[in-house]
Amino acid sequence: MLTTAIISGAAGFAAQLVDGSLGMGFGTITMTFLLGLGIAPAVASASVNVATVATGTVSAIAHHRFRNVHWPTAFKLGVPGALGGFAGAWALASLTQLDAATPVTSSLLILLGAAIVWRFVKGGSAGVGPSSGLLAVPTGLVGGFLAAVGGGGWGPVTMPIMLSTSRLAPHQIVGSVSTAQVAASGAAVLGFWWALPSSLTVLWPLVVGMAVGGVIAAPIAAWLTRRIPAAKLGSTIGMLVVALNARTLLGGFGLAWQATAAVYLALALVWVAVLVGPSRKAAKPAAVPRQRRESASAPARVEV
Repeated sequence: MLTTAIISGAAGFAAQLVDGSLGMGFGTITMTFLLGLGIAPAVASASVNVATVATGTVSAIAHHRFRNVHWPTAFKLGVPGALGGFAGAWALASLTQLDAATPVTSSLLILLGAAIVWRFVKGGSAGVGPSSGLLAVPTGLVGGFLAAVGGGGWGPVTMPIMLSTSRLAPHQIVGSVSTAQVAASGAAVLGFWWALPSSLTVLWPLVVGMAVGGVIAAPIAAWLTRRIPAAKLGSTIGMLVVALNARTLLGGFGLAWQATAAVYLALALVWVAVLVGPSRKAAKPAAVPRQRRESASAPARVEV
């Protein structure tokens, strides 16, 4: 029991360190951990979302203290995210074959992640304010639904879309997405208990372990978000989107582990090249020689 708690705590710490600093990863990492133990998807997803409520709340407080949260965006994502989370929990508990569109969704998100990487590598940067927010509502709805169905669908959906459509700085998008996730996960938990009031079992020892590890990592991750340069942060988020969805997409093809390993090795090399490559910055205006400045500022002599 102690070993299981330590392992689950380490998984929660690592997952929240990634999620809190990049806006995604907690659900995917912890869901993979629980499914690897042979736990049923509905039980695993419910357990992950319970842990997410605890870690997400601490993460939201930390992001707010570091001024990473744009609250209007968080509300635009969180309210529909809660509706989607409740609906997704009911769907997972009641229906089957919900993954029919997974390959298409993963392919689109891979393209979107690649576009994000290209944008930041080429020197793209955030603007000075949020977008109109029209896409925030459907993004939150879909993200909340997939967070309940798959346990880790919130960040991989909401982060790339918000990075592509919002003019907020990357650290503000991470903070807003992480804060809104609390509403989506909380509603998903309520949905599971509403759909399965007598048969749903939450694995509390594992949940407590993941939650404790995540709570410890949350302030560190929020601090890291402010310290990572915007271009590196945006590029890393894009690469993480590609990697997470490549895992989902490749799993449906039944490839040999050697081929899968080669794909991830290539992605890792690209990511390293992006991180160590030169950053493209806006060209500064050429310095004006001192003599020219003085002659330009001196009053002109008028010959009489």
